[in-house]
Amino acid sequence: MLETNLIRFIINDILSTKEYDLSGIALYTDTPEDVIYDLACGCNINPTFLLSRKIIELHRMARPNLYQEIANKIKQRLFIAA
Repeated sequence: MLETNLIRFIINDILSTKEYDLSGIALYTDTPEDVIYDLACGCNINPTFLLSRKIIELHRMARPNLYQEIANKIKQRLFIAA
């Protein structure tokens, strides 16, 4: 993974929304809570692709406005470049 802390930052951002706690993330991803904790604290920087994908999916549900803003910026830059 290009950014070794990416999943850690995403988990911590999910936690900051207060919509999910570690056990909620573990339940959604079907992963033991201690694995999620190790990712969140940076003890584990190599999650599997499947786990990373599930965490990113959860982040998209927890922060839809962020992803909408990103999509809008991409569209805007593509429009300017064209």
